[in-house]
Amino acid sequence: MNYDEIYQRNLGLFTKDEQNRLKNAKVAVAGVGGVGSYQAVALARLGVGELSIMDPGIFDEPDMNRQYGALSSTIGINKAEATAPILMDINPGLKLNIRTEAADTVAQVDEFIAGAALVIDAIDYAGFRPKQLLHERARKQGMYILSGPIPGFGASLQIFSPTGMTVEEYYGAPENRGEWDSFRIPITRIAPPDAIPQVLYDFEHEKIAYLSSNGASAQLVGGLLGMEAALMITGKRSEKDLITVPEMVYIDLMQREFTVYNPLELVPHSKD
Repeated sequence: MNYDEIYQRNLGLFTKDEQNRLKNAKVAVAGVGGVGSYQAVALARLGVGELSIMDPGIFDEPDMNRQYGALSSTIGINKAEATAPILMDINPGLKLNIRTEAADTVAQVDEFIAGAALVIDAIDYAGFRPKQLLHERARKQGMYILSGPIPGFGASLQIFSPTGMTVEEYYGAPENRGEWDSFRIPITRIAPPDAIPQVLYDFEHEKIAYLSSNGASAQLVGGLLGMEAALMITGKRSEKDLITVPEMVYIDLMQREFTVYNPLELVPHSKD
């Protein structure tokens, strides 16, 4: 079994040269839970030659409705550690770097993303401080960051350009960094208001303790973000054709709609 045999069916859609770009590329995936696990798997299936994955969390029973590596056999195991053998099973030649602790310092984040063609932000919805640090360091090194939330019955794609709007500006983070630990990203910045079920607003306003989600949307965003990353790495998607924040993509499976829009131009939603 070798790389060319595994990925021969990619050829025709990708040229040999483009497939070699994927083979020689590294992608850093911060978070391999509900969305990051499917995104990492999509990249492995596409033939990306090196992945760095990071997640300090462990799998528990409620993860099993949507997270790729959450199985009855992996409950209680670190998410990055449990996902690693799945990725290696998909691509035995994959160079895989595993981090089972959060990257909390500039040096740790720089080490995690070093040499990456692009970075995937799949950090938990409520974790703004580590999200901001990841974005800050990737931006400093001229890297694009892709993120794919799964609100409601659909999937989002956000691309942060190293020369565009910052993550703090896009999500409206408090100027006082001391407030970041309690800051929650506004739901209306990750999906159109009319596509967001009431239960997600209830979570945002701390009326319920967990964020409702589903496995079908997680699988959808794995393909959505994984393909966009591959198109960027191979050059099939030119920089001028990228949809970058404040614009974003939302695929709504309930309404069967594909939308490109700017959340900052929408009238604030009244649900509370």
